[in-house]
Amino acid sequence: MNKKQHTNDYVRFMTVVQAVSSVTGIKREHILGKRRLRRYADARQMAMFLTRQSTKLTVQRIGKLFDRDHSTVVHASNCVQSLIDISGSYKDEFNEIVNEYDRLMKDLQPDAIGVIAE
Repeated sequence: MNKKQHTNDYVRFMTVVQAVSSVTGIKREHILGKRRLRRYADARQMAMFLTRQSTKLTVQRIGKLFDRDHSTVVHASNCVQSLIDISGSYKDEFNEIVNEYDRLMKDLQPDAIGVIAE
């Protein structure tokens, strides 16, 4: 992976965390933290799943970003996908997170491109 792709993936990761935090009301520190309260773990799992979908990072790298093992990322992805498939309210919340992520990325793109061009 080249340096530019790595930087883009890191920006996407941070944007995912910001989107999850914004929609769920869970602070960034808790999403990235070690506490295992259900609401923190659910938000963290959504962030792992969306990071996996929106970047080219390996599960090992995603795990390191969350200070977790790669198998935790795989487990989180499986859990989130299962919940999306069976729970309408969970699917709605996840779609809200995806929409917030898309909005944040759209807002970020022109600024990031302008800074790089200068």
